Amino acid sequence: MEKMMLIINPRSGKGLAPGARITAERLAKELGIELDVRTIERSGHGRELAEEAVARGHSRVISAGGDGTLNTIAAGLIDTKVPVGVIALGSGNGYARSLGLPLKPEAALRRAFTGAPALMDICYLNDIPFLGTAGIGFDARVAHRFDKSKGRGMVGYARIILQEIFTAPPMRVVVKANHDTSEANVLMLVFCNTREFGNGAEISPGSLPDDGWAEVRVVRKPPFFPLINAFVQIYTGKADQSPYIRTIVTRNATVWQDGILAHLDGEPFEVGHEVHFRLEPKRLWVVR
Repeated sequence: MEKMMLIINPRSGKGLAPGARITAERLAKELGIELDVRTIERSGHGRELAEEAVARGHSRVISAGGDGTLNTIAAGLIDTKVPVGVIALGSGNGYARSLGLPLKPEAALRRAFTGAPALMDICYLNDIPFLGTAGIGFDARVAHRFDKSKGRGMVGYARIILQEIFTAPPMRVVVKANHDTSEANVLMLVFCNTREFGNGAEISPGSLPDDGWAEVRVVRKPPFFPLINAFVQIYTGKADQSPYIRTIVTRNATVWQDGILAHLDGEPFEVGHEVHFRLEPKRLWVVR
């Protein structure tokens, strides 16, 4: 009998996690899978559980949570032969959406149990891995505020964005990539391995998680009315049409920022003024 581990983040999903567990246990029994169900209890626990699953010979690890949950679980599976399946229960679910994975728990679970794995690229910010997007500037400040807020879900996230966006000051960055150095005052700078932050906000419509390249999106802050238009473009897949966004296609970059904050897959980190980015191709198996 095939053995798999389901790792659940109880903070994710606005109460959906218990129902996902019940569905998972029913489907596992139907498919003849021995399912080991675990719950994340603390920071870094997801990685520990994933490493335990590898050591015990489990054939798959299933992440039930948001992008941050997937990030920590995947960190324990890099350079192993054990694939991760994705049950998207978070506020944004940018990675699952970018890969076109099912978002309804039962369909997502069935795909995670039975779908074919494919090798995906992994990115790093100051040696911390991420799967989808990482950023400094405005989106990092939003991630830090959201992490401290009581409200979860898209409504709470949108509220913080609206509170921050119109008063967000520009931030000076110096970017070194592809033997070129440039300086700019930006709203944010986003490192993209996938196309979207989540909830349909496509910051980099052309980004693919398995093409061996990343897109560094340098975003200047538009004036008020162009800013509204920029939001529309991001939510309609037309961010490439914005004159306020410049793209650098690369596998390595060094960025100096005025601030010290960043987010990686939506999770807040303090990375300091100097940020080192790199992409390493084909290092994680993900169930498609």
